[in-house]
Amino acid sequence: MGVRRLGTDLLLVMLLAVPTAEATIVTFDEAGFVQQVEASPAQKLDLDWPAIRRLYERLDEDSIWHSQGHMNARGRQLLAWLKAAGEEGLKPADYHVEHLQRLQNQAATQDSMLRELLLTDAYLRLAVDLRQGNRATRALDPFWTAQAESFDPVVTLIRALAQDRLADMLAQLGPAGAEYDRLRQALARYRAIERAGGWPRLVTGTSLRPGQRVPQIERLRERLALESGRDYEQTEDPELFDARLETELKRFQTRHGLAADGVAGPATLEALNVPVARRIEQLRINLERWRWLPHEMETEHLLVNTAGFDIEYHSHDRVIFSARTVNGSEERPTPSMISRITHLVANPQWTVPRRIAVEDMLPRQQADPGYLTGKRIQVYRRNGAGWEAFDPASIDWSPYDQDNFPFVLQQEAGAGNSLGRIKFHMPNPNAIFLHDTPAVGLFGRSERAFSSGCVRVERADRLARLLIERADPWEARKFNQALETGETLIIPLRQPLSVYLTYFTSWVDTAGEVHFRPDIYQRDDELMLAFARQKHPMTVLRPDQPSPASL
Repeated sequence: MGVRRLGTDLLLVMLLAVPTAEATIVTFDEAGFVQQVEASPAQKLDLDWPAIRRLYERLDEDSIWHSQGHMNARGRQLLAWLKAAGEEGLKPADYHVEHLQRLQNQAATQDSMLRELLLTDAYLRLAVDLRQGNRATRALDPFWTAQAESFDPVVTLIRALAQDRLADMLAQLGPAGAEYDRLRQALARYRAIERAGGWPRLVTGTSLRPGQRVPQIERLRERLALESGRDYEQTEDPELFDARLETELKRFQTRHGLAADGVAGPATLEALNVPVARRIEQLRINLERWRWLPHEMETEHLLVNTAGFDIEYHSHDRVIFSARTVNGSEERPTPSMISRITHLVANPQWTVPRRIAVEDMLPRQQADPGYLTGKRIQVYRRNGAGWEAFDPASIDWSPYDQDNFPFVLQQEAGAGNSLGRIKFHMPNPNAIFLHDTPAVGLFGRSERAFSSGCVRVERADRLARLLIERADPWEARKFNQALETGETLIIPLRQPLSVYLTYFTSWVDTAGEVHFRPDIYQRDDELMLAFARQKHPMTVLRPDQPSPASL
């Protein structure tokens, strides 16, 4: 095995000792540099021992990061990469960087071996975190149902070493895409703002309006300038709320999903007073959410951001369609997942999900006997092997409740149907899909969490015209005719289109503008707390051990 060619029994003993069930004690040297490594490594040296051993067993060289006891070019390259983990919104300390820096110039054999182990373990952990996202943080979001892609950091490293492409491999581990890179750049900029002292807090309680002249206006001007990087100090009257400041405030409101009215009212002042440290944490966790997605997304795909209430059609690095959306309420959030649109439905009928039927419609029908009829909803009940239709007015609804509801409700196609004129069918276990809506007025609101989980798409007919190109031409003609006649028609797409349902509370657009949104589903705080904790503490040394090579 490659591990045996390290020239010392130290690493071999450590690697072979860890998996045993018995308490094995390994002494490194008389000075007690490392007191012991037991079979319970989580209490001593917290490394990914199985992966480390698998890597060294498959290598055809003595060590990876050292030559003749000193850190080689690979080791220095890796250490620089680990130090740069902060640029990805991660904590370098979680990848042993502080320990490695203290050990960097130590030449003793035990120091070299420990450096080798720490570098290898740090690579394994950071590679997985960049490629797949951290498993523990992904588990904190119960509505994120997309599965992580398969990735083996051991095989990836061995292949890169064999091809002498270590630098390229390390640089390509993170998500491939301009969206992720723009978010990384925004993180660096906001950290620079924090180092410079952040931005001032504005007094709340009184709205600031165009035309006013009060001292608070100058503070607003400074606040906007610090975040945007644009200089407003040359204005002749800094305390006057002039047209230029109104334009900048509207830009700020747009970036934060607020009504762009140019007035610094309560909601705008609240957004302005969010500390830069909070915005930094928001950027960090949204970089993490990008890492939960596939490393390379499909060349053509739909990207739905439920926190931003929008949808984009990406085709070969261009956005060819964008629109506003209405998605799940806080009580019935839209999950984050990956699916494919396989069929288009013209003039769909709507089979009401049971939860909506018993929680929403049943109480309304009990209060108003004409409710279901007014919504053009048919009532069905199983009768043997088939279904029997009932007039809603013929049923006494008073005995029924959530635990006793033997009916299926179905809304007829046509005017007023909750799905509108078009449904974009995408098979998934959550029964979530995209669709049109008759309630177009909701798209004019800044916060649009009103649905029961599915996503309503503004200008759904335009999106359908783009997708119809992926169907057989004859089917496309029939679909367009059905839209005109009111006929319900389902047509398959020859090329299904990938859909990524995501939850980004921060992103950067193609113009470089950084956007933030409220955490409508209350998913940010727990993720921020997880990021604040160090994942991989080192507990190798006695607290009172003053070794020159001390960790």
